[in-house]
Amino acid sequence: MKNSPDNMDLLGKADFAIDLDGQWYHEGAIIHRKELARLFSDRALKMDEEGRYWLQTPFEKYPVQVADVPYVIVDYKLSADGLEFITNMDERVNLSAEHPLILRYSAAYNMKLPYILIRNGLYARLGRSVYYALVEKFGAHLESKGARFALGELDENVTDSQN
Repeated sequence: MKNSPDNMDLLGKADFAIDLDGQWYHEGAIIHRKELARLFSDRALKMDEEGRYWLQTPFEKYPVQVADVPYVIVDYKLSADGLEFITNMDERVNLSAEHPLILRYSAAYNMKLPYILIRNGLYARLGRSVYYALVEKFGAHLESKGARFALGELDENVTDSQN
């Protein structure tokens, strides 16, 4: 009998993980073939209602340990369509109301950081070099496809030392 999505075998024997840099691991070893990691990422990576990550096929389901989020933004391009961001898995997404940049708390870094919704509840964190390049070029806010997004928040507890 085939498994339905509701009656799926949880196969805990495969050990998958994604580190803070978006690097994929299987059984503790780096997955060197980017095409294989991209296939897992594009086709099988899901997140459930409790925020747990899974590699899910129509018949099997494997847990994935994710250090922060599964993707890291490694580059961006400015075009007539607005800002396009590129993930470590070469996925491209245009910053918009459908793919917003949000500031959210990262337990891995113990602070709020900027993330972009890629798809289906899966986010990418802005890589540090991309973040600094965006701040240098655009300042504290980004505008794309008629929407405006903050790159950070001011800490109201910080005092101006020149007062």
